[in-house]
Amino acid sequence: MQALFTLTSTESKRLIAKAVAAMPEVQRALQSGYLVVSRGSTNAFILEELLHTPTEKQKYMAGQIIKGVLCVLGTDLRTKPVTFHKGEVLAVEPGAVIDKLTPGDLFLKGANAVDPCGNVGVLMAGPGGGTMGQFYMALKAQGVATLYPVGLEKLIPSVEEAARYGGKMMLAQSIGCRVGMACVADGRVVTEIEALDSLFGLRAIHYASGGWGGAEGAVTLLVDGEDGPVGRCLALIEQIKGEPPLPAAKSPCKTCGAPCSFKGKDLEELPAYLR
Repeated sequence: MQALFTLTSTESKRLIAKAVAAMPEVQRALQSGYLVVSRGSTNAFILEELLHTPTEKQKYMAGQIIKGVLCVLGTDLRTKPVTFHKGEVLAVEPGAVIDKLTPGDLFLKGANAVDPCGNVGVLMAGPGGGTMGQFYMALKAQGVATLYPVGLEKLIPSVEEAARYGGKMMLAQSIGCRVGMACVADGRVVTEIEALDSLFGLRAIHYASGGWGGAEGAVTLLVDGEDGPVGRCLALIEQIKGEPPLPAAKSPCKTCGAPCSFKGKDLEELPAYLR
């Protein structure tokens, strides 16, 4: 049996979140070890599924692409990343547990790009490479797995090629924050395709992309499998349909310290949507 449906960006995030939260390795890390949920829009949905309570997802960000620009959410607006240990939320920053993480623990990292080869691209604006600079090498050295939940709206032809370009000191101009990109070739990626396989054992095909009138960034998926799993899949999709877009949480440009070509301009010179 084949079935077809379209997911908006936020509906995709909810689907991926439900799949990640239910994965056996995630549940094991949550209940028996450490589970670190770094900031990011998709990770905010995952956190909500793990906590079983609504959260201010729009504040669970650092770097973000919002209102048509690369941007950084001010530290005064951000919520702290959540670290679980044996089912409890720790009142610490994730960096405080780096040396405690061991194989079997899990780190959830958001992404800005994914390609057909499964490479993941992560944009970096902060000193030292932000979260990637702080965690990636340390976790690789310790053998701790990192999971990259990322929607197919972020599919690009080649992360490897893209990562050869950019960098804050290389970009002469940028409409938005200057960044570089890390290419991760060895992470476990969870897109809508892996989510549907994990939840229902279904083969999913990325069938089409895009739309308008609220469907910008949408993906259309075709699933193929036995009648029962396909029916259960569609029942979940119908529950997810209508997931509202995240409200915009953006710091004013005049108070932002990120490297951006708008810096140094008077507030009156900025486009109205950036003020």
